[in-house]
Amino acid sequence: MDPKTVRQLEHELEQAIAEVVIVRNKKLKYALLPSQYTLQMMAKAAAAVYEAAVENYGRAQKRETEP
Repeated sequence: MDPKTVRQLEHELEQAIAEVVIVRNKKLKYALLPSQYTLQMMAKAAAAVYEAAVENYGRAQKRETEP
């Protein structure tokens, strides 16, 4: 994946994680809310997993089309 797409994905994942953890679950009492840095690292990790899945899918498709 190109770097611009990865950065956009990380940004969107960070927003989604923050929304779910902080905004939607106000009624739940967490022992510790994640810092901005932790949210960024969570988003980077999720994006890395997604990148690996995309790469693996591409490799599998290539193997299927090879004679």
